[in-house]
Amino acid sequence: MKRLISSFAAVMIVIGVMAQGKKSYVDLGLSSGTLWATCNVGAKSPEQYGDYFGWGEIVPHFYRGRWSKPLQDGYYGYCWPNYRLCNRSFKALTKYCCNPEYGDNGFTDYRIMLNPEDDAASVAMGKGWCIPTEEQWRELIDECRWTWTDNYKNTSVAGYIVAHRYKQGVHIFLPAAGFYDKNRLNQVAITGDYWSSVLDRDNSSFAIFVSFHYGYCDIVSNNRFYGISVRAVRR
Repeated sequence: MKRLISSFAAVMIVIGVMAQGKKSYVDLGLSSGTLWATCNVGAKSPEQYGDYFGWGEIVPHFYRGRWSKPLQDGYYGYCWPNYRLCNRSFKALTKYCCNPEYGDNGFTDYRIMLNPEDDAASVAMGKGWCIPTEEQWRELIDECRWTWTDNYKNTSVAGYIVAHRYKQGVHIFLPAAGFYDKNRLNQVAITGDYWSSVLDRDNSSFAIFVSFHYGYCDIVSNNRFYGISVRAVRR
């Protein structure tokens, strides 16, 4: 299994490098100076969905039409028994835990921010890239113009165009890629979910992410094992 994980991680790094190129990020004129990647991790163009990750996982459970483990009853893809930072249960977390009730045998480490080795953006795209913090997502929501489209650049892909407030044509596109729960991909073309790098301080089995659909965008939290999108940032 370690060899399989290493192979997947290596492929992810290659994909990240290919996805970068000369225009790998966009300067949206944000107060913090944060630069946003043009594509999701695992994608080669803005309209592609890319790969889906559990929070703190660097390898997608579903990759190019294949599952990393054979599907068995009760152990479908993105679920607690397959989540790498626990011992098969949300009550047995092995990393990023602030409450002994959620830790494996009472484990706590009080870490609330992903380390680089557990950051899918950092692993896939290299030094300088990372998953956005909650504050960086909030800044993107507050300081940019969000416009929903059902057909981004005639690709038939739905999602939000997130644009610079003052410069025409300067934007990123966040596709509504849906999310994985177990082996089912839900809400494609309806909902977009994107991880932050931050643990939910009130519930260690949850992590914080941005969720949107037409007319709605907010910062929420839910199960760490869910397979959702990753968009990288750099400064």
